[in-house]
Amino acid sequence: MCRMNFSHDFFFFRTITMMKRSLFTLAGTLVLLALTKAQSDSLFPLFDGYRILHAYPVYHADDLWDYIDGAADNYLNYRFRELQIAEYAKGKDRIYYKVEVYRHADPLYAFGIYSSERSSDYRFVDVGTEGFREEGQLFFLKGSCYVKVMAVEKARGGEEELEALARAVAARIPGPASFPAPLQLFPEQGKIAHSERFIASNFLGYSFFSEVFTATYRQNNLEFQMFLVVRDDPSETEHLLKALYDKTEDPPPATLQQGDHLLHDKYNGKIYLIWNGRLLFGFLNIDDSNLIRPLAAELLEKYKSSGF
Repeated sequence: MCRMNFSHDFFFFRTITMMKRSLFTLAGTLVLLALTKAQSDSLFPLFDGYRILHAYPVYHADDLWDYIDGAADNYLNYRFRELQIAEYAKGKDRIYYKVEVYRHADPLYAFGIYSSERSSDYRFVDVGTEGFREEGQLFFLKGSCYVKVMAVEKARGGEEELEALARAVAARIPGPASFPAPLQLFPEQGKIAHSERFIASNFLGYSFFSEVFTATYRQNNLEFQMFLVVRDDPSETEHLLKALYDKTEDPPPATLQQGDHLLHDKYNGKIYLIWNGRLLFGFLNIDDSNLIRPLAAELLEKYKSSGF
């Protein structure tokens, strides 16, 4: 009688199955690595005889703290997706430049993180959508990416070479080289150049006040702020206005009407608000109606003619 060794056959089958799974996993990992390298190669251009080194992993939302630690929270607040890093070296792996490309969910949120790190008194350059620089550093915005190009060692090409590398990287990044459209609504007179920002959340310290555009103004020796939100439907701006009334010392009217509203906020002082359909905008740190009225009128005129 022939007796089959079921335990041996089962063990053999299980071993073969596990080997196949391991091979599939390895193949998948190799494909992922190849795709990551291809994406990285597409971002970082060959440049003036330098070798490109990829000594860093691709960072994502769950491990960005490993690279920038305490600064990670601000990036995650602006819908960070991934960070790719390359170094440019000559000689015996002597690194001269380091390039960091932070990719965010869309150009709006990329502008948000970029604007949170720029200051109006920086030296600005025409790289990508816009860039600013300090000695040995050039940061710029392009599409959904916020890019930092930094000199690790002083190269012969100096600041001109650093800028040339930044331009070469910018040319590789897809997407528009333009600012978010709602920024066009801000009046130009008195606006401090490069002061515009996009606040992703917690504007004025309120969790419900999100996705707000701001700009800083200086007129008659006064510095103040304008802000605006554009929503998909007027009911959303109405809800936002009601929420602001609930947080201030002013009782809301029985029926909210579009137009002017003055709120007294315990933490932020007087807030002048104008509600017009899908648009809600206002003023902070100013108590002069002679300055407010012409700016409000100009913004409303731009809004009506813009097609928002």
